[in-house]
Amino acid sequence: MTVGEQYIDAVNRADIDALMGLFAPTARLNHPAGTFDAPDAIRNFYETVVFAGRAVTEIDASFRAGDTEVLQIKASSPLGEPGKYVYAADVFTLRDGLIERLDIYYR
Repeated sequence: MTVGEQYIDAVNRADIDALMGLFAPTARLNHPAGTFDAPDAIRNFYETVVFAGRAVTEIDASFRAGDTEVLQIKASSPLGEPGKYVYAADVFTLRDGLIERLDIYYR
């Protein structure tokens, strides 16, 4: 599995330890909700926002070139309106097999 696929798997399982194991200690997460640039801040974001919404995420397309992996995804929540999805592009910058930077864009 690619790092992006491992990331989606950890998000879908709400496995914070597996998810955090994918991030470098110096990682930065850029998300429409804010920028998180410390491990505790990244962990808190996933625990209080992503996992709280019980996101179910599917990969529609993926692309990898060098140290960059891009996923086109769709996500839903059992807490939200049935059949409603958020569509996103997750851009992973990798270093030594870990996420150094993750930029998330969605509509």
